[in-house]
Amino acid sequence: MTISARETAELLLQVGRLVQAEGYDGELSPAQWMALRYFARANSFSRTPSAFAEFQATTRGTATQAIKALEAGGYLVRQPFKMDGRSVSLRLTSKGKKAIARDPFEVLVRAVDSLGATERTAMRRALHQVLSTLVTSGTHRRIGACQDCTHFGRERCGDLSSMGPLAAQCLLFGVPIQPEDVDLLCIHFQPMNEHRGSADGQ
Repeated sequence: MTISARETAELLLQVGRLVQAEGYDGELSPAQWMALRYFARANSFSRTPSAFAEFQATTRGTATQAIKALEAGGYLVRQPFKMDGRSVSLRLTSKGKKAIARDPFEVLVRAVDSLGATERTAMRRALHQVLSTLVTSGTHRRIGACQDCTHFGRERCGDLSSMGPLAAQCLLFGVPIQPEDVDLLCIHFQPMNEHRGSADGQ
């Protein structure tokens, strides 16, 4: 039996609705949970209100409402942005980290984890492709992790003639990327497959 594209799209929406409904069971709203998740996963370049608004594909005002509620509740705290003293960077407090540990989103994580490794890999690739198509056809940029970005590079540590380990580096800003930051979200993300695709077409 062939499953239509519409049926598959409706299943994705249903999964999203169920996970969002889980977010109402607690002191935080689904929008606040989304903001908390974002700042828990964003890298140092992307922990700003405008970056979160871009990630959510929403207005700065709507994003700010969720952020202010989390600040008032003691889940987020502001600090000066290292690259621009006029901007602010948001990070999770200890209370925010404890909240993330009991995130209702984990229901979906466990459901995906129940699949076999082959199914998870195929699902991830398919959803990446769907997401890329949506972003390409719309006005919103895609935000992703460093390791999947065309700006992600590695350079030899220490003496160039040595066989030491390769250090991760952001080629866009020319700065090193800490190992714990490689899987974090970045507002400056550019999909590696798009870069490769354009290169292959030349």
